[in-house]
Order: sequence, then structure tokens, then C-alpha cells
Amino acid sequence: MRAILLLLLLYPLLEIATLVTLAHHLGGGVVFLLVLASSLLGIWMLRNQKLGALLTLSSVLRQGQQVSLYSLLWPLRYALSGLLFAIPGILSDLLAILLLLPFKGPALNMGGPTAASTPDDVIEGEFSRVDKPAADQQQRLH
Repeated sequence: MRAILLLLLLYPLLEIATLVTLAHHLGGGVVFLLVLASSLLGIWMLRNQKLGALLTLSSVLRQGQQVSLYSLLWPLRYALSGLLFAIPGILSDLLAILLLLPFKGPALNMGGPTAASTPDDVIEGEFSRVDKPAADQQQRLH
């Protein structure tokens, strides 16, 4: 519990230290524009959060029955990265970029074929074709 409290107290100090160091190397105006641009990007992402759900839905439809756990959590990751972009600072921007990376997770089976089956599996069986005889020649299609 103390470690979490210590991290919460150190986080703002680390953000300020990175901003000051970056401003020393690049200049204050460039850092200000960078922070402003990342905050605007975060606000835009939070306003367009429906895009994350739409991307998840299209991914699920493309993959068929096999769905990754990380792809199901995409809207949550998208919203959290938007919030981290909206917070001014370089470390929060780096965390937001890490959340947006497309990680592959374990596949979940959503009621489709079993994981052991492959598309090359053959199902053997017998069939017979039964045609109904036409009563007269006028009903038959040519």
C-alpha cells in the first residue's frame, strides 16, 4: 500500500522533471506545443470513443470465431490511452502509446469449432439425393 502511495507522490515530480529536461534540450515552445497537441489528441480520442468499439466489432467479424482477449478490451484501452494523452506530460503520453500498441493475446473460443480442429479437417458421411418426380411435363423446369 505504501508503494502505491509513493508512486502516486512521485509521478507528478517525474512528469515535471521530464518536461523541464525536455524543455532544456528542445526549447520551451516546442515542449508546450507537444503537450498541447497530445492533450488535444486525448480529448479527441475521448470524444470519439465509439471508434474503439467499432474497431473491436470489425476485428471480431474479420476473425470469425477466434477472438483475442486483448481485442475485446480494446475500447477500454482506447479510452484509457485517451485519458493519458489528455493529462499533460511525457510519461503519460508514453504509457498511452504503449496501450495503443496491438498486442496479441490468447485466443478465446466463442462457441465455434473447437481449438483442436483445423480448417483442413474432413467430416465423413453419406448422402443421397432425392428428387421429386414431376407430375406432368408442364411443371418441369427446362
